[in-house]
Amino acid sequence: MRLRMPCMDRVGLVYEVTQLLAERDINIVAIEVEQGAVFLECQTVEQRRCEELLQALAAVEGIHRVERTFFMPSKERAEQLDAVLTSVQDGIVAINAKGVVTQCNPAAARMLCLQLEEVLGAPVQTELARSLLVKETLRSGAPYRNREVYVECTASYCMVSTIPLRDSSREVVGVVVVIRDNRDVRDLVKKMTAGLPVTFEDIDFVSKTMERVLFQAKRYADSESTILIRGETGTGKELFARALHSASPRAKMQFVPINCAAIPDTLLESELFGYEEGAFTGATKGGKPGLFEMANGGTLFLDEIGEVSAHLQAKLLRVLQERRVRRLGSARETLLDVRIIAATNRNLEEMVSGNLFREDLYYRLNVIPLFLPPLRERPEDIELLAGLFLRRFAEKLRRPVSGFSPDALERLRDYAWPGNVRELENIIERAVNLVDGNQVQSEHILLGKSEGRVGEISQVQFATYQTLEERLAELEKVILQETLKKFRSSRRVGAVLGLSHTAVLKKMRKYGMMNEPAG
Repeated sequence: MRLRMPCMDRVGLVYEVTQLLAERDINIVAIEVEQGAVFLECQTVEQRRCEELLQALAAVEGIHRVERTFFMPSKERAEQLDAVLTSVQDGIVAINAKGVVTQCNPAAARMLCLQLEEVLGAPVQTELARSLLVKETLRSGAPYRNREVYVECTASYCMVSTIPLRDSSREVVGVVVVIRDNRDVRDLVKKMTAGLPVTFEDIDFVSKTMERVLFQAKRYADSESTILIRGETGTGKELFARALHSASPRAKMQFVPINCAAIPDTLLESELFGYEEGAFTGATKGGKPGLFEMANGGTLFLDEIGEVSAHLQAKLLRVLQERRVRRLGSARETLLDVRIIAATNRNLEEMVSGNLFREDLYYRLNVIPLFLPPLRERPEDIELLAGLFLRRFAEKLRRPVSGFSPDALERLRDYAWPGNVRELENIIERAVNLVDGNQVQSEHILLGKSEGRVGEISQVQFATYQTLEERLAELEKVILQETLKKFRSSRRVGAVLGLSHTAVLKKMRKYGMMNEPAG
């Protein structure tokens, strides 16, 4: 029987309550006083004696009323705490000053490969206490936040935060450890940073050439073998890599891309393999997982693989052979389950012949080659893609343009497209910026890097005493004048020259051209 008795704060009140129960030979299980009430748990008695007891308790001076309750406060708190610990995804372990585990939720037991019934009330293992920063927190009294640690018993990394527990005199009497699985952290990062997945249905084409390529790619997607995507710059290698991942059994896991040509060699090594704390000057406190670890269970896309140095080629080969990765500054190895998709626009065969690319790595990567055709070999797709880009940029830039003139389409078809689909996209965006009406004309299609200006610029005469800076300024002025004469708007000049509107106006002021037509 559990009772709640709201009461006043009076010395001797609890004593009188216990006396009443002792006189009636009723066993007391627990008494708790809090929030202006006395809570009583005692043995169950028959109905007649119960009514008499309730009346006697209500008659005690200072007790306002007597009512039944389902839980004692401590029991209610324990039930609530148990519900919270059971439901949260993070692992939570509480350890007292003697190193005994007082709380351990199911998530922590799963992450640390422990049995709840064995660990509760038992001393924490020495290696585990060291891994979870328990000793450091008990010794220093300082909390740790989101420290990446290596757990020996599971041979894996996890994120750990610790909270010291203190008594009324501020002495540290225990520690609470919050553990987060690195896979959960990676999933969170993926959800926050990843865009919409790309599928094969998102790749637009009408040509038979691309139909054959997609047929091959769809067959390759189900395989676990390494794929090497070959193709010129701008042919959509990353697009195909993402589609391959989305159609694979790993679609629900991470797709981690990295451009090997865009990152300096020393930084690329730490990005790929990760590092331990103190591995080098400037290393992040607690270390950092590499992209191989981030992609574990999913797909790692190594774009521009032909740009990797000989030193990194050797390390990549070892990872591909052994399916293990070791962080910089660490002696531990982590098992990997990663599918590798690589891509390059380089001729790797020639690089192998010239000793610029390791032959053994080439064969490791070139298990399944996928060749993407350049745009000039699938001219049927040019009009389709141009139309798609036109609608996209017209909506984005809020321009009323809706189509191409016959001359503009012919100009697009006759061009060789050395930059492939990416170049086509850029040229259509530029055209939408330049067009006045609702149709892109031939003059809005600006092809090549120096079209329309080379002749005029080459005729500029320089004084022999001018510095290089002065000569470059004269060239810049001529370019602005000629472009402004043709397009008669600073906004369009900016679109043609790859400058912002304000940058064009600033240069026009610099060269005293503000009285010339501008918009």
